[in-house]
Amino acid sequence: MWDTDINIDLIVETVIDDFEKYLKRPDNPAFGRSMQELRRRFPDMDEKGLMDIISLVCTAYSRNTGDKCEMVITAPTSFRLRARRTEAVIGQLIMQACRSITITGYSISDYFDGMLDRIIQKSTTGVYVNLYVNDVEKHGEQLQRVKSYRGQYLRLYEYNRAETDRMAALHAKMIVVDGVSSLVSSANLSYHGMQGNIEMGILITSADKAGTIEGLLKELRRMKVFLPVVD
Repeated sequence: MWDTDINIDLIVETVIDDFEKYLKRPDNPAFGRSMQELRRRFPDMDEKGLMDIISLVCTAYSRNTGDKCEMVITAPTSFRLRARRTEAVIGQLIMQACRSITITGYSISDYFDGMLDRIIQKSTTGVYVNLYVNDVEKHGEQLQRVKSYRGQYLRLYEYNRAETDRMAALHAKMIVVDGVSSLVSSANLSYHGMQGNIEMGILITSADKAGTIEGLLKELRRMKVFLPVVD
């Protein structure tokens, strides 16, 4: 598949250029030029394979350039604060995911239905989705569509609350995309988390930190702190 006449450096430079533009302006469509160049050079490769190449280049680049952090907030729109907004950041992360999405939710309301639909749609294109929730029964209506799409690319996990402490909960609120971008926030996946409250979080661009988060969740699954939803 790899042609020795192909200028690999050009592909890498194109992906890195697109990635740097995304970091500066996440509201713009990401990796358009990269996908166009990869499709031209690898016409027989499927979209998932092309996305994997982009993800590998971005991961390597992030490790070489160090961690990047940005403040993310939920606050009234009248507040003139120099920080990006929670809802916009989550929406952009989901839209731009090309390999994987890991997301946790303590409280999920119908306000988040649109983003859940986008997450489901991503899974139908080959993006691996792991959704961790605190209480599936409590969010039955919101998660019904998620349940119907469970499979190889979309997996739903529930916090396995200990009988000795019924007040314990999955209270973490985070989303990790493509093993590079991680948003850790106080905001729930609800109207007040996105619009009504004062919430704060940090968007971290770091393959190392993203790997740590996903590794911790995987270990918690191994320990049966999180169980797959099977019904």
